[in-house]
Amino acid sequence: MSRELDREEMIQAIHRILETPFWPQELETDTTYSRLHDDHDGSSVGQLSVLIDSVAGDVWVNTITEMPGDLLRFRSSFGGGNSPRVRNALLVLAMAIKLDNEKRKIE
Repeated sequence: MSRELDREEMIQAIHRILETPFWPQELETDTTYSRLHDDHDGSSVGQLSVLIDSVAGDVWVNTITEMPGDLLRFRSSFGGGNSPRVRNALLVLAMAIKLDNEKRKIE
């Protein structure tokens, strides 16, 4: 039987993931994984995509929008979100950026 992690356990788990090199076996290289954002208003425009190359395992991120600089929005569950896992992953990405900037800011 599984149980939900409390806040502190969740933060510790995120730190362990961010500090440990890993490869999810479910992902394929040279495959683009894309998700349409929540505020496309029926246009189906505005995607976030991730590609992992097969040479070095580098990760490439792209946004496909109508206009350069358009923002993509992944809403919380109480805000009409359709992609709760993507939103959670983006929160973890924000934490990773924060931690990397604290360790070694690139300007």
